[in-house]
Amino acid sequence: MDPSMNELDRLAVLDPARGREPSEAEWIRSRAAVDRIVAGPRRRPARRWALVGGGAAVAGAAAAVLVPALLPGTAERAVAAWTAVPSARTGEQVLPQARACARNGVGGSAATVQPADVLLAEQRGVATLLIMRKAGTVVECLSVGDDALAAMGLAGDGPLPPVAAGTVTLETMSSLGSGKHMWSNIVGLVGPGVTGVDVRLDNGRVVRASVKAGWWAAWWPGPEGGEVDHLTVLVHTGGGTRGYRQTELP
Repeated sequence: MDPSMNELDRLAVLDPARGREPSEAEWIRSRAAVDRIVAGPRRRPARRWALVGGGAAVAGAAAAVLVPALLPGTAERAVAAWTAVPSARTGEQVLPQARACARNGVGGSAATVQPADVLLAEQRGVATLLIMRKAGTVVECLSVGDDALAAMGLAGDGPLPPVAAGTVTLETMSSLGSGKHMWSNIVGLVGPGVTGVDVRLDNGRVVRASVKAGWWAAWWPGPEGGEVDHLTVLVHTGGGTRGYRQTELP
């Protein structure tokens, strides 16, 4: 190697992607990511996943891959039994899971929880996802039996911000885990007139979201929740269906 080259020049020679021009699709994803970073946070709350079973809190996708390691077998069981179409659950049916969610430290601990505190609840295989009120906040919890995969604070426990009729918002989206046990999560608000929401991944798989009490939510095996525009949110209304890429949603 030429001794006159500086360290950056030497590293450039070793770069396996040296001279490669990104594809148009990669440029689009890159620009979209930069635009979202420059725009900064809007009204969405801080996204903090808590490993409630492991007694630690982490923020961001890099640390979130620790979930399966801290909770052996839980993510694997959830992914193995996952279903694209969820079964709706009432507050009474998920009261044990809601009480467990109320006891964890995400959004503060609640001494008591009533079925009416559960705003949305669904079952996919062995995993229960719920959105509920606790200690003055609204949180999301995902669990398998007595094992908690993750919990997240979503909003203050007050009136939901207005959402335009026939539309939805994207409040949070992320992916956790690693390898074949990686899974994604998405949550948003729904406006009047929305009759249903589906998530269509770019590989063609369609995930039915749960919609209730002004919220919509879903989770699925795969990394798409941590990527830019690798899915389409299908919003169903009486007038038809419209698809939105992630970066098109408020």
